[in-house]
Amino acid sequence: MFINTVRVSFAKGGEELGFDRDLTANIGYYLKGERLIEFQALGGIIGISHWGVREVEESLSNPDRPTYHFPPVNIISIGQMIGSQIQQASPEATQVIAIGENRFEELKEVIQSLKESIDQLSLEAQQKSDLQAEIQTIEAQLSASKPKATIITECLGSIRRILEGAAGSIFASKLLTKIVALLGG
Repeated sequence: MFINTVRVSFAKGGEELGFDRDLTANIGYYLKGERLIEFQALGGIIGISHWGVREVEESLSNPDRPTYHFPPVNIISIGQMIGSQIQQASPEATQVIAIGENRFEELKEVIQSLKESIDQLSLEAQQKSDLQAEIQTIEAQLSASKPKATIITECLGSIRRILEGAAGSIFASKLLTKIVALLGG
């Protein structure tokens, strides 16, 4: 039983999503096999089935619970966001945010503070050596005519992890706060 009167071209929908014809066809046959859609006219014209509507309704009325076909609904509404990132439900995933040139002066100050307090950070020899290497890499990037923000960001991430291991130190905590701010959160 099909209750909708809206019919759409499945091929056109796949095209709008950037899918090739084979992938679009496979998705269509899967959804038809699951009784969520039915082909209603030649040319891949589809309509949502009664079961498809019920599945969507169930998903929307209990957004925190998955349905048979859909994961939990997760809607994030943000009015305005600048220089921030969102990541969720991604175990062991990482994000990269690049440091913009407008923050290079601030970065230079943080690097100078790191160099001045490196001996007070209570680091093991290997951590200290790694920290010095990251500092040297950032300084080399900052002296280049076109510093690579992604390399600087990766170095800051590494420095952050080193400082997190030494977070008992007051110096490390202060520096960590500054680095977290540079990394955008």
